[in-house]
Amino acid sequence: MSIEYNELLAMLMETRPEFATELYYCTEGPDLPEYDDISVSRRTLTLPEQQGRLRVCVAAAYAKDGERVLAVLFDAVLEPDPAQAESWLQFMTDAQRALSCMVAFVVLCRDARTARWALTYSTVGDIGCYVLPVVIPSLLANA
Repeated sequence: MSIEYNELLAMLMETRPEFATELYYCTEGPDLPEYDDISVSRRTLTLPEQQGRLRVCVAAAYAKDGERVLAVLFDAVLEPDPAQAESWLQFMTDAQRALSCMVAFVVLCRDARTARWALTYSTVGDIGCYVLPVVIPSLLANA
């Protein structure tokens, strides 16, 4: 459902990578580590139990002196969708494995109810990752 929003986010971040940082600072997450480079990419996956349904999120990888220090993944959520939330852990695990750094997952929510729902997924185990829901009504209000 939100794949188009994630594609739009990717285009915005590819044009201006600092947009990822601005969105991250809308969360209540910890400060970003020192960095001197941001690279933006799209990450995709299809979960075995959801064959034929492509999931897309945007990744902003922060690096300092050529070494990745943090990756922030972004997903737009229009309404609570447990199937979409189940993909977050796989995205985080795959990104952590591929990028060899800590991963944060920012969930852009259209309303407070959806943000509260997303917050229930904020504990994803001890893999060095966390989920940060943020309400962005001006971004998603007319979806």
